[in-house]
Amino acid sequence: MLDSFSYLGIPLFQRALLAGSVLAALLALLGVLVTARGLAYLGDGLSHAAFGGIALGMFVGVSSPLVVAIPFTALAAMAIGAMRRKGGLRSDVAMAILFAVCFAAGIVLLRKAKRTEQTFDPEQLLFGNILLVGSDDLWIVLGLAAVTLGFVVFAWTRLAYATFDEELARLSGIEVGWLESALLALLAAVVVAAIRLAGVVLVSAFLVIPAAAGRLIGRSLTGVVGWAMLMGVVGVLLGFLVAHRLEWPEGAAIVLLLAAIFAAAAGFRRLRA
Repeated sequence: MLDSFSYLGIPLFQRALLAGSVLAALLALLGVLVTARGLAYLGDGLSHAAFGGIALGMFVGVSSPLVVAIPFTALAAMAIGAMRRKGGLRSDVAMAILFAVCFAAGIVLLRKAKRTEQTFDPEQLLFGNILLVGSDDLWIVLGLAAVTLGFVVFAWTRLAYATFDEELARLSGIEVGWLESALLALLAAVVVAAIRLAGVVLVSAFLVIPAAAGRLIGRSLTGVVGWAMLMGVVGVLLGFLVAHRLEWPEGAAIVLLLAAIFAAAAGFRRLRA
């Protein structure tokens, strides 16, 4: 058991754990607000858009593709939000079209980037490898955390109002469209950063599973958010331990631990009822 924790003294693992814990907490927080609006599928779609953004960043040759991928994915998310509000095309249909185009464009750009001899393994983009988080990536994650938490604290009352009753909030003078656009832009940025943690394939699980588990235990919106963030962080810490002991991929191990936590929350909810 002591050997299992010996790696915590290595800077590589310290960066990975810190980045993973922060990202899990942010995705859980945003996941509660997004899933309450019936947009649970958005995380999966944004991860596909992020694929295209990261590929674009690699194609243009920037040192950190996240610098390009974050605004690229944020614009895609806000476009979906605008389509959802203005109607004319169902948001799930618009999202499927837009994100499929982004993913296909990403495949083409990756191929072109390889021809310029940029070193990159597409498998890391699809399945993630949090151990590759560098100092620059960590600072980006911490910056996203500061911006996201600042926005949520500043707009919490209006966010909660719009989450429970969007139509009444709009009639009360709350800028629901602006709030949703800002929320989706922040979600897009965090999803892009989290691709390092779990990859395009699994990142949506960090958005949905802790939020769903928190709703099983929390009795208020604040309680749901608190429980969801706690479960997300615990899932990362235990997932790292399991991955280290059993030699599993870190992202997959964390998702399996999150699923186990959700099952425990469901069992607790049944016992409490």
